[in-house]
Amino acid sequence: MRGNFKEVNGIKRKISGFLVCSGKIDQDSFVWNMMGSMLMAFQSTIMLMVLTRVVGLTDAGIFTIAYANANLFLNIGKYSMRNYQVSDVKNKFSFWEYRDAKKISTWAMVIVSVGYVLVAGTANEYSMKKSMVILWMCLFKVVDAIEDVYHGLYQQRGRLDIAGKALTIRMTITIFAFAVLLIVLKDLLNALIWSTVLTTAIFFLLNNWIFDEFCGWKKKKGNKRKTICLLKECLPLCVGSFLAFYINNAPKYAIDSYLSDEIQACYGFVAMPVFVIGVLNSFIFSPLIYKISICWEKNDKRGFINILLRQLVVVVIITLICLAGAYAIGIPVLSAMYNTDLSSYKAELLVLLIAGGFLALSGLLGTAITIIRCQNYLLIGYALVAVIAYILSPVFVEKYSMLGASILYAVLTSMLCIILGLFLISRVRKNGK
Repeated sequence: MRGNFKEVNGIKRKISGFLVCSGKIDQDSFVWNMMGSMLMAFQSTIMLMVLTRVVGLTDAGIFTIAYANANLFLNIGKYSMRNYQVSDVKNKFSFWEYRDAKKISTWAMVIVSVGYVLVAGTANEYSMKKSMVILWMCLFKVVDAIEDVYHGLYQQRGRLDIAGKALTIRMTITIFAFAVLLIVLKDLLNALIWSTVLTTAIFFLLNNWIFDEFCGWKKKKGNKRKTICLLKECLPLCVGSFLAFYINNAPKYAIDSYLSDEIQACYGFVAMPVFVIGVLNSFIFSPLIYKISICWEKNDKRGFINILLRQLVVVVIITLICLAGAYAIGIPVLSAMYNTDLSSYKAELLVLLIAGGFLALSGLLGTAITIIRCQNYLLIGYALVAVIAYILSPVFVEKYSMLGASILYAVLTSMLCIILGLFLISRVRKNGK
């Protein structure tokens, strides 16, 4: 018994050492954060590849809308607090206030998720299975919301490598376990329930081994007044990210209301390459954010504009390369990946990739607007396009099916680009006078 205890302790020390120790923090931060982010970004893609082979298109469609909804409500749980927390170099708020605020936002996420399932389930006549899958997918994502505040602490202390390692380990085990559970159980709901339990346990286990290095496990109470103040300050960011995510997934919600789960699955398959453009663009653009911020701070308008224009060209080049690849081999590759005949959706794929270019460009413009500290413009832009999405969704999707959903997405992302672009040009010109 004592030998087993020593063995467990030895394993714990090795894993803790791997997580916390690093000889090259900056290099490890880049590598591990990239790996964790890639796994997070392509989590649904990998899961869908297994789903279509084991349980078929209907369950894949249910998973697609469940995953979209869970990520929408995750914006409430995360509350766009991570960047605010990391940039709080003067420690205006303590970790305990961030943690208490995260508890409130996470409970709000759960309550909204339950409310959505009850309302949408009744309105769209969901089966009990579909309602439970959506609910459990939201619970599955609750861990991401809770984890975010701890990883924000590590990043704030200059240890993004630790957050990246922990995320990579949790994502790898969770995705692999979900695939195995689905193959063994051949049931989406049960595989999802057990995956939720597992990913929660991994988070608590890893965090237990890391957190003591930074704050210790002695619980402290945050200042309630400051916690409320923190929630107020991050509210515009939270609303903006929620609206942005709604716009990105408006076609999926329309498909859920007017079309079948099978078409929902096919839309999810064909839309997957869209996010490749965004991911590639973010890897290239992220290192430039600090440089752009310095240009704006020093009132170097020419340098600021030149960097943005160069990145705009990068977005166009990436989009054209993706379009050429999709035209040549996109449909055969996606059909093989998802074990589904997608040969009738080539036009939809190309339209969605064009929309992906607009999506990457709107992200670029949004970042620039944030750098010049005009976040309220973002809220206005997202709110306008969200209203348009709500009005146009039934018109495009009910009448033109999946092609309509694809065109709708291209219309929404292009309109967002135009609105944010006009806001940015107006603000830059005003600053120059």
